Amino acid sequence: MGIWSRLWGSEKALEKGADALIKTGDALFYTAEEKATDSAERSVRVREFLLQWIKSTSGQNIARRLIALSFTGVYLLLALVVCVLSIWAALTDPDQGATTLVAAASAAEEALARITYPQGLIMIFYFAPTKIGEALATYKGRAGAN
Repeated sequence: MGIWSRLWGSEKALEKGADALIKTGDALFYTAEEKATDSAERSVRVREFLLQWIKSTSGQNIARRLIALSFTGVYLLLALVVCVLSIWAALTDPDQGATTLVAAASAAEEALARITYPQGLIMIFYFAPTKIGEALATYKGRAGAN
């Protein structure tokens, strides 16, 4: 028995070795249950982050509104210029410089096309925090009712 006890150690050492082996085996496999738990925890953390971000940036709403409205004003002005130039070019005789108006309308339309994506991003930046906050509040209300 003396050789076996020296070879294997005490019962406590065997338990520690078995626990280490089980933990190592468990760490090697990422089960579907662990994935689901991690995903749920991640979703909760993301929602909490978004709510905290909305609360902490609420003082910037006036600046966001001003930027969004001024950029939207420029965008709408450019759209109006494109419309006016296009109509003017269509009504002008080719002999009286319609090609110049068509070129100007085309350039303005190209500029409008380039600015459409940034315009959308700015509008999302302005409206998204409010709408995300409303959606999360609604979700929390529904989740709390269940």
